[in-house]
Amino acid sequence: MTLPEQLWGALRLDPATVAARARFYRAYAELEEPTFDVRDLADLVRDYPSGGFGNRVINLVGKEAGAVGQRLRRTQRSLGGRPWVRLAEVADALRNAAIAELLLDTQTGRITLLKASSGYSELGLPFGDFLSVAAAGDRERSASAAEQLDALLSNSQITDTRLLGSAAITTPAQQRYLLLTAALDATDVRSRLADAPQAQRTTAVGVTSQPFSTWWRLGSLLCYLESDAEGIKRDLAQIITDLAEAHSRQLELATVDDHHWSTGRAQTDLIDLDLAGAVALSARVMRQRDIRPWQVERDFPALSPLARISLQIGLQLGDDASPSED
Repeated sequence: MTLPEQLWGALRLDPATVAARARFYRAYAELEEPTFDVRDLADLVRDYPSGGFGNRVINLVGKEAGAVGQRLRRTQRSLGGRPWVRLAEVADALRNAAIAELLLDTQTGRITLLKASSGYSELGLPFGDFLSVAAAGDRERSASAAEQLDALLSNSQITDTRLLGSAAITTPAQQRYLLLTAALDATDVRSRLADAPQAQRTTAVGVTSQPFSTWWRLGSLLCYLESDAEGIKRDLAQIITDLAEAHSRQLELATVDDHHWSTGRAQTDLIDLDLAGAVALSARVMRQRDIRPWQVERDFPALSPLARISLQIGLQLGDDASPSED
C-alpha cells in the first residue's frame, strides 16, 4: 500500500524522487565502517599539527588512508570513536530510508523501520522499542516498557546494561517513547500518569518541537482508552489533529525552498514518525480492546491534506493485514 494519490498531490513530490532519497540513506547505512572518523582526525591535528605528513594535502580515500591509521595507532588511541557512534549513524540512516519507503510501500518501509529499531534498541534507547511496537506490535517489548515505566513513576532505579545505559531514560524524549511503547500493557500504572511530574513538563520535543506534556497526555489517553470511552477517544483525536497540523505547517514552510524540496533534499522529515507511530499504536490498542477503529472522515474531519500524511502512514503501519496479491 502506498500513499493515496490525493496526498501525493498535496506533498508535491515525484515518487521517483522519494525513492532516490530512500536509496541514498540505505546506501549510507550499508557503507563499510571506516577505519577512523572525523574525531580521530581532529585529535591528530590537535596533538600533531602536521599529522606527520608535512604541509600537503592527504588523500583519505587513497593509499595514504592506511598511513593516517598507522599514525593514529602510534598515538595509543583506539580508532573509530566511541562504540555507539557508527551504530547510531546506521540506525539514523535506516530511519530516514524508512520514512521515504513508507510513502511508497508500507511493507518495505515496515521492514526497514524494524532494522532501524534493532539499532536503537541495541543502543539502549526506548525509541527503538517504540518503533518495534508501532510497526509490528511487539508485546514483549511493550510489557518490558510497562515495567520500566512503573519503575520511572516510582522513582526506582532502572538498570540497563546496553551501550547508553539507563541514562537514556532520564531524557524527556526517551520518556515519551517509553510511555507510548507501554500503552498496550500499562493499565496498571495509568492512574499515576496524570499526577506524574512529566505531565506538567513543557520541554519542546519531536520534529515539530511540541510540548512534552502534549505527548505525555497522548500516551496517557492511550492507556485509558476503553470500548465505552468515546470522550477519551475524542480527546485523543484532537491531540492527534493538533500534532498533525503542526507537522503540516512545517512541510508548508519547507516547500517554499522549491529547489531543495523538489529534489528530495529538504531537511524536514516527510513523515512525523513519532506521530505516525503513535497513531499505529492507537490502532493496535483499539484492536486489542475491541474499540471502533479510526475513520478518517469521521474522526479527523478538519485535517488538511498535508496533515493527513503522517496519520495515513500511521494507520497503514498499525494494520497487520498481509499485503494483497496486487
